[in-house]
Amino acid sequence: MIADDDSAILALLSYTFESDGFKVSLVKNGLEALDLASKRDFDVILLDMMMPELSGLAVTEALRQRANYTPIIILTARDDDDLKITGINSGVDDYLDKTTPQREIVARANALIRRNQIYQKPGQVAESLDHYSFDGLEIDLKTKSAMLADDRIDLSKREFNLLVFLIQNRDQIVSREAILTEFWGETQDYETRVVDVTISNLRKKLHNQFIKTKRGFGYQFSEHHTKDIL
Repeated sequence: MIADDDSAILALLSYTFESDGFKVSLVKNGLEALDLASKRDFDVILLDMMMPELSGLAVTEALRQRANYTPIIILTARDDDDLKITGINSGVDDYLDKTTPQREIVARANALIRRNQIYQKPGQVAESLDHYSFDGLEIDLKTKSAMLADDRIDLSKREFNLLVFLIQNRDQIVSREAILTEFWGETQDYETRVVDVTISNLRKKLHNQFIKTKRGFGYQFSEHHTKDIL
């Protein structure tokens, strides 16, 4: 769903998302957005920050109070860090300036959808695979726990989520930039170092097994425990 009182923006975003295979519902004010989101399930919701009736932030707060955890992106023309912090604390998943390229908005939306599909929402039961087993490595998505050779692995939330992300994409090489966008929401080259550090820490806890380095390309999860010390 996309909510914005600017018809031109609605038309442009609708065209871009539909070109990417989305089915799009459009509304023009916050009350309509809240009403529709309360009646139907969506993969992702885009809200204009400043809309008639209810702001994007007010809609977000109301949905979270109703235990609706659909990923929400706020589109805003205001570059206000305090406002962003308030929104994040209220349950907003991402903030994007309205000048952001359309394809990037779609990419951010897809990233949030993938993340939401991997990790369970509070109080819900997984409808898909909730356990992985690879050559001594056991991953339980329900309990958010990992075991290696029957020993529990002490993973941080980000390490666990990154491991699951690599497992979910194990048929392909995942670039540092893709990981950065998925977990940090940034794509600047100088920031990719944080990915390397997180991968290094994760590898150590996995005894340098399962995660392979593909030099010049990124990382790939291997279903076997062959060591990779790079």
